[in-house]
Amino acid sequence: MSDNVYAAPNANFDEPSHSGVDDRFYVVSTRKMLTLFFLTFGLYHLYWNFRNWQLHKLATGEDLWPLPRALFAILFTRTLYREIAAYDSTGNWRDWDCETYANGMVFLMFAGYALSWGGKSSTFLTVVSILLLLPIGILLKQAQAEVNARCGDPEGSSNDTFTVANIIWCTLGGVIWFLFAVGMLLIP
Repeated sequence: MSDNVYAAPNANFDEPSHSGVDDRFYVVSTRKMLTLFFLTFGLYHLYWNFRNWQLHKLATGEDLWPLPRALFAILFTRTLYREIAAYDSTGNWRDWDCETYANGMVFLMFAGYALSWGGKSSTFLTVVSILLLLPIGILLKQAQAEVNARCGDPEGSSNDTFTVANIIWCTLGGVIWFLFAVGMLLIP
């Protein structure tokens, strides 16, 4: 502290204000996360993985590339879930069977990829691959609940409102869902 009363106040602008929420991982309300996940045909899962790896990298200083880890989430889901399970900023350590959730997520992602890249496209396989979004969303909801709890915001209230970008993605996703439904009805 300086004795100069005319000196500018000292402030640390390098550290963001947390408002009681730790930003080691991506905190978002499960309501918002599920809405974005389902309306974007699961593409939000890519963004979710990217943000978690990006924030983890910033917090730990680890030399990792968030974008490739998000693009190849099927290879890095187990590692991400282990990192989430090993972290708890609240001091209220909770056991979480991250291996079961990660294995389930990897299995469902692999099944979805196999169905969508399995050669000839059929209406049945398309519907099954779309239906896989439901169990993937359920597993992702549990992972998000763990992230929120471990970062000190169990409800995800610090990131519960929809931004303009969120609304645009939801609108585009709604149009794609509509076109998908129309296309399914028009298939003989």
